[in-house]
This record gives sequence, structure tokens and C-alpha cells, in this order.
Amino acid sequence: MGRTKLKKIKFNNSIMLYVFLLMIIIFLSTIIFLQNNVKNTINSSDESLVLYSDTENITIDNSLPISDKFGKNIHDSLNNSYKYLKFDIVNVSSSSKKYQLYIKKNKLNTNEINNKYVKIYLTNQNDLPLGIFTKNKVPSYVDLKYINDLPSSKILYSDIIDKYQKKSFHIKVWVTDNYVSSNENYFSFDIGVRTV
Repeated sequence: MGRTKLKKIKFNNSIMLYVFLLMIIIFLSTIIFLQNNVKNTINSSDESLVLYSDTENITIDNSLPISDKFGKNIHDSLNNSYKYLKFDIVNVSSSSKKYQLYIKKNKLNTNEINNKYVKIYLTNQNDLPLGIFTKNKVPSYVDLKYINDLPSSKILYSDIIDKYQKKSFHIKVWVTDNYVSSNENYFSFDIGVRTV
């Protein structure tokens, strides 16, 4: 009976060791997979934050100006008239990080939409507004604060992300319905994340 009990203990210990090793392998594989499948990695100050998105560049035109009420409820993109983009950030480090989401305006070789008519709205994955967007206000590009050390960049949102955590966001961009122009005009920017 003593041998059987000893064999059971050894067998149980072996199973626990295999399960533990399997968990480590799965964890490391996940981290490697995330790092190798980055669609866009943008301006991270220490490479501990990674941004995943179908595109980092967002360009809109003035072909279909819309109201703020409609803009806040966008759930897809209509050509270049207005944009809806889902993106994620992942903290791939073993410590929590304070981060900033920001947008960097692109220079265009064409007519540009007046910045005060470009509306921007940021929400979480449940479509709940974040930061300055929570006061039922939809700021225009000119209302966002510049980042002193990043030329042509403005802050969207700041927060803390835990180690190995993923956060998901939606950004909605449109031209407000009181914009009038007989020309075709454009506005373009990139989304970025950095630790601060």
C-alpha cells in the first residue's frame, strides 16, 4: 500500500509539473505571437506598449458633413466621408505603465479642411466615452491640447495600463455639418501611443 501511495504522489507531482510547464509555454507563446503579429507599432518611448490597428493613418474628406449626434453613433466607415476605427494597445512589459494616446496630424499636398470643423470622439470597447469626451462634448481638433515634445501631435487620452494588459478603443472622426466648401478638402492624422 505504501508503494501505491508513493507512486500516486509521484504521478500527481509529475502531472502538476507538466501542467505548470504547459502554462508557461502557452504564456510565452502568446507574448511571442502578439509581438510577431503587430500590424502597426507606433512611437512607443520604451517599446513596452504596442498599438494594434488595421491602419494607423486616418484620412477624411468633406463630401458628407454630419451632425455630432450622428457622428457619436458611427459604427463603420463610409469611404472617406467619416471614419470609425477600432484599435488596441497592449502592455508587453512586466510592470504597469502610464500612457498617452495621441494623434499626429499629417501634412497634405491638397486643400485641407479647417481644423475647427474636424470632430473627434474616443470611446472604449463598450462605446463609452473616455477622458474629455465624457462630458457629452465632442471636441474639434483645435480643442485638443498639443504635446510639447511631439510636433503636430495632440493628446487624446491618458491612463494607466497594467502589466500584460490589453485595452481596446474606438475612434470616430467626421466633418461637422456646418462646414461649407465648394472644393474637395481633406484632413489626415496618425494614431500613436507612448509611455509618460
